Amino acid sequence: MATYSVYYAGISLNTHQKYSIAQAITKIHAEVTGAEAYFAQVIFKQLDQHDCFIGGVLLDEPHIFLNGQIRLGRSEQMKKQLLVELEIAIQKASKLASQHIWAYIDELPPGQMIEYGQILPGVGDENSWYATLPANIQQRLSILNS
Repeated sequence: MATYSVYYAGISLNTHQKYSIAQAITKIHAEVTGAEAYFAQVIFKQLDQHDCFIGGVLLDEPHIFLNGQIRLGRSEQMKKQLLVELEIAIQKASKLASQHIWAYIDELPPGQMIEYGQILPGVGDENSWYATLPANIQQRLSILNS
């Protein structure tokens, strides 16, 4: 239900760092939003530093850009908390200074998202949605959530 895309340039992230960031993003998303951990997915994409510009000027310092797509319906306070905690976790795992980590939250109406073969539920309707999933998907999600 939440897709976090981690774009990075001018820095190399090893598998351990990616794992740490993915685990932290998943944990923070679950704790802040109250959603189950299996609702968060994290995708990494390394960018060529020569393909990144800020203010029309070629990027000359390492950066991480996080774009999180979440379901519409979270409070402003919750989204701010999510951004702050995500930035701190990425800073810790990457060792970059905070000014080199930029994060964004985009909200999508649940009716415009499909995962596990089902249109996603509104915030607070996750249990009803989960109950409609086939048993094999429920089993897989239970494993992901543990």
